[in-house]
Amino acid sequence: MNKPTVYIASPYSKGDPAMNAHFQCKLFDQLLGDGKVLPVAPLWSHFQHILFPRAYQDWINYDQAMLGLYDCCLRLSASLPSVGYQQAESSGADAEVQTFCNMGKPVFYSVEELYAWVDGVR
Repeated sequence: MNKPTVYIASPYSKGDPAMNAHFQCKLFDQLLGDGKVLPVAPLWSHFQHILFPRAYQDWINYDQAMLGLYDCCLRLSASLPSVGYQQAESSGADAEVQTFCNMGKPVFYSVEELYAWVDGVR
């Protein structure tokens, strides 16, 4: 079974970057465990940046250059209810959504919406 590759777009620099990266890694684990898609967690760059810092724009340019490789985008707010954390605003994720729209690729705003699409097209 060929699984779609899903780019996770969520906040990073607004709010707490570590919490935002935690959210995305947790979501990646959930999506991978569900077995319906092949998730991509661009906030793994948080850990690369800790070891080898780069200018913020370098990461934006890198992510934008890679977007053509993915089948669709999942745009979510970072949410960690167990610690009361929520961050929705993200100019970077919004720009990634716009790029997907410009490419004519689908953008989803919930895991349920994504999985309904997967079940309908696969």
